[in-house]
Amino acid sequence: MKPHEEVALRADTAAEQRGIRLSQIVKCMVACTDARELVVLLIPGDRTLKLRKVRKFIGGAPLALMNAEELARDHEVTIGAISPVHFHGKAPIFMDPTVLEEEMVDISSGDLTAGVELRSTDLRDFLGAQVADIVSVRSQGDGRLPTGHRRGLPSGSSSR
Repeated sequence: MKPHEEVALRADTAAEQRGIRLSQIVKCMVACTDARELVVLLIPGDRTLKLRKVRKFIGGAPLALMNAEELARDHEVTIGAISPVHFHGKAPIFMDPTVLEEEMVDISSGDLTAGVELRSTDLRDFLGAQVADIVSVRSQGDGRLPTGHRRGLPSGSSSR
C-alpha cells in the first residue's frame, strides 16, 4: 500500500502524492456495451483512451464509459478510486501495452487516499488482462513533444 495525505481524484494528483511518474499510474476505466456488458480498460496515467480501438476487440459493439453515478450505484466504486481487482472475473479486462513499459506501476486500492504498487507483468497476469492497443496515437506519453518538434508544426518546420 502507498497511502497519501490528500484525496487523489486524478492520475496526476495520485502520481504527485505517491512520488512517482504519471506513466506509472494505471488508470482503470469501466465501459459498458448497449447490451450492458462491462469492459474494463487499463492505460497509463499519461495516455488517453480511444474507445474506437476497444470496439474492434469486442466485436464492434457500441461502447460508452460508465458515468460516476452508474459506477457508484451498480458497482460501488468511485471514479478516481477504481481498482481493477474489483472487476477481476466479472468483466473482460484490456491493458494497453504501454502499461508494460513501466516495470513497477500503481493501481488504485479502491480508496482515494492510497494506491498499490506492483510489477506491471504481475498485474497483467493476475487479472488475465488481454494486452491490446487501446490508447490514442495522439497520446504523448509524458505530455512532452519529441525533441525538435513544435505543437502544430510538421517535423522540420520552424515557428518563425
